[in-house]
Amino acid sequence: MNNSIHIHEVIFLIEKNNEQWTPSELIEAIGTTWGEDVHFGSCSGNAFPKENALDFLVNRQKVVLSKEGKVALHPSIQICEGHKGFNK
Repeated sequence: MNNSIHIHEVIFLIEKNNEQWTPSELIEAIGTTWGEDVHFGSCSGNAFPKENALDFLVNRQKVVLSKEGKVALHPSIQICEGHKGFNK
């Protein structure tokens, strides 16, 4: 069964644990939080597995990797309101 949530949930998870996880630890945390089969939707309608979540967020300048290699929110992050109407 496919579990689908909005990618903004990953941003909120990162925000709570800012600069605690390496990329692989983030993917593990995503699986622990939402299940190994989780897929993410975005405001633009893209759907992808948890393994692609970090690349998606980096490419859209929502997160960066710190000097220590930890996942951190981008200093100028802006989040749209698309997650509020997202259908699971």
